Amino acid sequence: MMTPRDQRTLTRITVTLYWSCLVFGLTLPGIITVTHDAYRRSGSWAGAWQDFHLHLFAPGYNLFLVGVLNALPFVVLAVFLLFHLGTAFPLGPVIVARRLAGVLGACAAAFGLSLWLHLSLTLHPDAQGAIALFFLPFYMLLLMPVGYGCGRLIGHIAGQ
Repeated sequence: MMTPRDQRTLTRITVTLYWSCLVFGLTLPGIITVTHDAYRRSGSWAGAWQDFHLHLFAPGYNLFLVGVLNALPFVVLAVFLLFHLGTAFPLGPVIVARRLAGVLGACAAAFGLSLWLHLSLTLHPDAQGAIALFFLPFYMLLLMPVGYGCGRLIGHIAGQ
């Protein structure tokens, strides 16, 4: 039997994952851009932040649009995990653990694909590479159920 303390812990985990998905999805491209520019400038974080700030809505760059395109699948994932984990408490600890493992698998798949794409586009810039940013939300939406299934399978195997 799960106690009210377990329910508070599950609620805390759910809310933390929810906001982490939203914030990370919107800020990942900016974090990668600023970090790469600071490294390229030999540690000038102020200059890197100034360039990012100038290019946020600039034509040809529009880093805000890149962040929004990256955040769309994370918003879907955040709403899914909010309802999926939020309704798991009455089902028992085994179901909660399996659902949590599945959601973490989906998060790992989405974060991994997004991180890989943004790092590769930043480190190896190409004129046609920006087209990948428009397809990224679709690929992430296709990969998240695979990550969920793998996480759920791992949760099922670990629970036996």
